[in-house]
Amino acid sequence: MLEPVRLERIWSPSELTRASRISDERVSEALKHSSSYGVSEYLAAGPSLMQVWRRASRVGGHARGAALVRASVDLARAGFTGGVDIEVLRDIHVRYLTNPSLRPESWEEALSWATEVMYGVSSLLVPGAYEQTWQAFDYLPDALSRDRKASLAIPNFIWEEALALNSENEGQWLIGMRAYMAGQTEYAITAWRPLAEHGYYEAASNLVAVYLEKGDAQEVRHWRRIAAQDDFYSQKLDFPGVEYDPEDGTVATGWSRRGERVKFQLHKPGDGVRHAMIVGAPGIGKSNTLSIVLLGALSSQIFTLGLLDWSHEQKHFAELREAAFLNAGNNLQESLELLAKIERAIDFRIGDGRYEVPARERPAILLAIEDAHLLFNRSVEAVRIALRILRDGRPASICLYVTIPDISLESFGGDDQLRQAFADRNNTAFFMGDAGLQMWRDLDLLRSGWEAGESG
Repeated sequence: MLEPVRLERIWSPSELTRASRISDERVSEALKHSSSYGVSEYLAAGPSLMQVWRRASRVGGHARGAALVRASVDLARAGFTGGVDIEVLRDIHVRYLTNPSLRPESWEEALSWATEVMYGVSSLLVPGAYEQTWQAFDYLPDALSRDRKASLAIPNFIWEEALALNSENEGQWLIGMRAYMAGQTEYAITAWRPLAEHGYYEAASNLVAVYLEKGDAQEVRHWRRIAAQDDFYSQKLDFPGVEYDPEDGTVATGWSRRGERVKFQLHKPGDGVRHAMIVGAPGIGKSNTLSIVLLGALSSQIFTLGLLDWSHEQKHFAELREAAFLNAGNNLQESLELLAKIERAIDFRIGDGRYEVPARERPAILLAIEDAHLLFNRSVEAVRIALRILRDGRPASICLYVTIPDISLESFGGDDQLRQAFADRNNTAFFMGDAGLQMWRDLDLLRSGWEAGESG
């Protein structure tokens, strides 16, 4: 009674482009691996293989095979993403076999089961780049990392094994990031220290952030001296002008240390606008970054601006005020009147039903609030309307951008609902300065806690 629809294993460039506009995290992960697997097989076979693996740890099942897969999955989650010699996996998988009552099968049976192609698509373990190396099918570590409620902690011996196996700078960098985000700071230091000592200055900057968090002033001074040797801080980078890319809805805001353009997501074509927070200590460059983003939004010709400047200096939007259709300073009454107009615009646009995707004839409204924490701490009504914009603004093509000093509750007027709304994964978070690394981890924990609570 069903009409079958055939999905090709390998998608065309235009299909991949359209898929990139979808906000579903599962599709995003599939696209990352589309050069190795087809998007269809990743999405179709992945959940089935996940269930096979989860059901295996039982009497009469494949307890040893499940442990073998778990060792490979955890190494991938720790940042070692290449193939692992089968003898290494044979050594470490036994540390997961802590329950002899499951009566694990023989090694030969376990390996055969874990490498058997299932559903005509893939196996739980897939061949690595070199002979006799294996790695987890990408869906498994991705899914385990996404499922925060079911996610299992990575054992210490896996972090140690990942560091011992890795021999490349990029891999070492990634292991350090995964360790730091998992709260395993000492393993992050172990990963980044040799990189920083050999001229990988981004690692030195991360160590500055780590030791600031630990309160070790001597280590902070040491790594800050090394980070300062980076030519990035002394060379002159010519600003090529505002660059808006209609293909992906981004604005280029500057250069990275590797000579790549840093891009800021204004909207996803076909999927609507994004809200954003630019976070960092005073004087770090938040206002300049926001101004470049706003210029990019204007140059797109599908955005119009509303400006609220709550800074003490009242200078950051000086060049943009004439181009904005709404603007106000740090006067509370004027600010609330502007916010009320934005709220009425949300009601009208949602009622009209034609504003979900920004266009020249129906442009999006980008409301930017400089030093928004000062406004949020003055007015409960401002917090309420900001929350309304974050929750209901996207179908009306109305987005909110703020600059704030950090992501503590105080920056959101003490309102946790507002903080959680900004922390949504569909929004943009842009962290600046030494504390950026810590705030990124805090945001990840904030998102994880909120999502676990929502799903519960």
